[in-house]
Amino acid sequence: MKWLVGDIIEIESLEGLTLEAEIVKVTCPVCGEEFIGTKRAAGGFIAGHQAYHEFINSQDLIVSSMGGQ
Repeated sequence: MKWLVGDIIEIESLEGLTLEAEIVKVTCPVCGEEFIGTKRAAGGFIAGHQAYHEFINSQDLIVSSMGGQ
């Protein structure tokens, strides 16, 4: 099924029923990767993306502190 940004849907799963779930689009300001889905799923995308970029940045700092490039 293909959703459009702004669509309001219902999601039925083993965990329960989500009513009035809005389809949104978010974009990572660091790398430009985009996600279209429910707000709940977009939150996971944002949190995971933030963790990924923070990890990469911390690795860069470690390499730089050791004299690497």
